[in-house]
Amino acid sequence: MPDDYSYINTRVRIMRTKLLDGRALESALVSGSYQEFLRVLAETEGLGANMRETTGENAGLPELDRALSQNLFATTQKVLGFADGDAKKEIQALLMKWDLVNLKTIARGITSGRGADTIAASLIPGGSIKPSVLQTAAGSSDLQSAAAALAMGGHPLAAAFRNGATAYAANNRLMDLEVALDQGYYHHALSVARETSLRRYLTREIDVTNALIARSAKGQPLDPNLFVAGGSYDAGGYSRMAAGDAAGNADITAILDAPTLEDAEVAARASLDRAARSNAASDPEGVGIILDFLRRKEIEIAKLRLIGRGKFYDLPTEQLRKEVGA
Repeated sequence: MPDDYSYINTRVRIMRTKLLDGRALESALVSGSYQEFLRVLAETEGLGANMRETTGENAGLPELDRALSQNLFATTQKVLGFADGDAKKEIQALLMKWDLVNLKTIARGITSGRGADTIAASLIPGGSIKPSVLQTAAGSSDLQSAAAALAMGGHPLAAAFRNGATAYAANNRLMDLEVALDQGYYHHALSVARETSLRRYLTREIDVTNALIARSAKGQPLDPNLFVAGGSYDAGGYSRMAAGDAAGNADITAILDAPTLEDAEVAARASLDRAARSNAASDPEGVGIILDFLRRKEIEIAKLRLIGRGKFYDLPTEQLRKEVGA
């Protein structure tokens, strides 16, 4: 197995040809029923095998979710399987972003009293945490029990989750737990990142994360602990950002000035999509190709989940088109 990106990127470029193109997405959007939507996906090269295996004649949304989840997991594991050595560590760090999302989902579910099945249904099977460990954590009765399950699995974010659980117990503020997870993830990702393009992208992602934190805390006293180090803003810059000064950064300004949290998250995703595309173009022999592919795959799965729900509940096509941005 190679420890460089020339071989890996050649394989990933082939995988990229199996992503849904605009015509396939349009066929999914204009399908006349949920069953027709399933048939459209079953005929695609990238998703067909999972759809045919999982979605039968009477398939509902759980079967669709299972097929899409299996496809995403298989895709990420295939990419990871191309690599070895330091390259593999860097790709694992990228995949751990889904671990970060899943741990936040588990924390929110436990603190809000959702059941294990509800939490488990919201998890994304694209990260590095073993499914059995995720299930155990999702079924935990409290945050400390979930932290213990992660520690047993030896995951790099286990300590961050435990520290976040302790912070939450002190003041009952979920943001403290989520920021502790952000801090743990980016500290780990930067520690294994050797590629200039990966560090450049992580810097952008950290800046975007800090902007979302600052926007969420707007109107409240600034808490210096709610700051993720490693981006282009130091603690002083974060303080000025929280006051609305983005130092001329248009992407950060768009997040801070967004009228709603949903708009801010849309602006954040757009910024990261642009960063991923830029990295793929400027670093064709580095991690940029993989980073861009993984984001595109994530977007594909998210759009298909949304379209599937729209078809299942018979929503108008134009409404769906607007929601998925197609």
